[in-house]
Amino acid sequence: MADTHQTPRKILGISMSPSMAVEVKEEAAKREMSLRKLFEEMWALYKENKKS
Repeated sequence: MADTHQTPRKILGISMSPSMAVEVKEEAAKREMSLRKLFEEMWALYKENKKS
């Protein structure tokens, strides 16, 4: 999965249970996307739902 992100970035470290980490990684793999892209999608959905 190529990372085409060209702007400066900041690393965000998060901690989660081992079982949740497995679920998140499996979801990203199932969708053939990076964890970063999955998080970006989740954050966009969160912001969209927060407006309602």
